[in-house]
Amino acid sequence: MKKNDNAKVNNTRRTILKGTLWGSLAIASGVSLWQLSLTESVEVLESDDYPYRFLNLDERLLLWAIIPAYLYPAVQPGDEKSKFVVLRNIDGAISGLPQSTQDELRQLFSLLSFQLSKALVAGIWTRWNKASINSLQYFLSSWQESYLALLRTGYLGLHQIIIGSYYGEPMSWESIGYPGPPQFNLPESFYEDF
Repeated sequence: MKKNDNAKVNNTRRTILKGTLWGSLAIASGVSLWQLSLTESVEVLESDDYPYRFLNLDERLLLWAIIPAYLYPAVQPGDEKSKFVVLRNIDGAISGLPQSTQDELRQLFSLLSFQLSKALVAGIWTRWNKASINSLQYFLSSWQESYLALLRTGYLGLHQIIIGSYYGEPMSWESIGYPGPPQFNLPESFYEDF
């Protein structure tokens, strides 16, 4: 091998090594930025000491993002108190459902929690906590009006558990003009059971 050819091989090796190093750094930086983008929502959700029986952290992140999309403007994206109430009610409601329904909801949540399938079926290419309220509402609207029965069913399932979990709470009644259940001359303990 000639000296000139040897120099070309060494130069090619250096170029490959530099490219690999820069590529590795770029990937590591991308992963770090992605982890930082989740940190805020994850920390808020992990600070909740409620003993969730059904919802795992990924499912809570998903619901944390889409609750305001269903309930806007009654619940704003930054309204953590209302989102926690709804999230806990959803967990309790799902825990009381038959196992077959729980399994179906788990499949729906898994589909929407996995990055690639979420992008393909929901059109949300960012993390849930970075999606705008408009893009979330567009995703829900597209599912509601989809020609695929499976997507319409997914929309209705999410709609029922989120809407029911919010409007079942006294904090939401004023916004819809509901005075609450009729009061009879019964002891207060009677109403606490409901």
